[in-house]
Amino acid sequence: MIKEETIDHWDGEALIQITLENEQGMRADVLNFGCRLRGLYVPDKDGRLENVVLAYNDPADYRTDSVFLGAVVGRVAGRIPYGRLQLGDEIHHLSLNEGDHHLHGGSTGFSHRFWNYEVKSDGGEPSVSFTLQSVDGEEGYPGRVEVTVTYTLDREGNLTIEYEAIPERTTWISLTNHAYFNLSGDKKRGLAAHTLQAPVEFVFELDDKLIPTGTLVPAEGTPFDVREETSLAEVLGADHPQIDTGGGGFDHFFVFDQDSGRSVYLEEEESGRTMKVDTTEPGAVIYTGNKLSSTLELEQGDGEPYAGICIETQRLPEAFRELGRPTCLVQAGETYKAVTTFSFAI
Repeated sequence: MIKEETIDHWDGEALIQITLENEQGMRADVLNFGCRLRGLYVPDKDGRLENVVLAYNDPADYRTDSVFLGAVVGRVAGRIPYGRLQLGDEIHHLSLNEGDHHLHGGSTGFSHRFWNYEVKSDGGEPSVSFTLQSVDGEEGYPGRVEVTVTYTLDREGNLTIEYEAIPERTTWISLTNHAYFNLSGDKKRGLAAHTLQAPVEFVFELDDKLIPTGTLVPAEGTPFDVREETSLAEVLGADHPQIDTGGGGFDHFFVFDQDSGRSVYLEEEESGRTMKVDTTEPGAVIYTGNKLSSTLELEQGDGEPYAGICIETQRLPEAFRELGRPTCLVQAGETYKAVTTFSFAI
């Protein structure tokens, strides 16, 4: 089933919420503003459907959102130091929206624009495809890019996000979704009640502005070693200089071990919910919501640090191309593709 509902208006545009619901009653709510995941209703061990992503109570708050709640971010997810994008001998100066640096595509980027969309239901598996044209020079990026993002909810309760982009000029592209997950449902408990497992090999060392220094930190023997199921209660506030740099938790790029797959697992024991994240991408920024503020007015109550975790699957920055894994550099006319699937179980 697919439902379309206008829930607000601004700048002469209608804010539309598209609801995808499968035959088991699981549903996903997606907005045409920022291509955002606003709701993902998953049953707990007692069959109760509850929202496992953070969402604003007032839809108008998405207009001024500064924490990218549920948004698709781009052209490039993450921070680009000093907004300096170098392509061969040519340097492009990107917009600066986090001090001296460029974050998640800029002040507008893809997260704060209205997207066109088309819905379809193929054999009971509802989907919605969003499209956007990013013009030459937008936020400082070279060349026009045609972008398509498709959300599909299948019969088994898997939510798949497919990204596709075609640039007319060589540029950088790395798209991701910035949803904050909390498997307790409706934010009844924080992240300390969750466990995390990921096939991490390295994390990027960060400076005090959260910019990668260029040094890779091996995960083994650090709080970042979540190769086995690890309680986030042991991670949040752990005694490690990079945990301090991240603001008391993770805000780091996890480079996956190529021999260990690309699946991330999250579990919340009391609800019984588990989430598996499978991706085509070589890594993910994992952010434990260290800086979420109590001023955020969410559907689930006030915001707070560690209220949700982001698993931002994405390409490596071009500065790490020597690792031999996909980076954000995309040649003119080449089709960028990425797929991430969120699977739920009890």
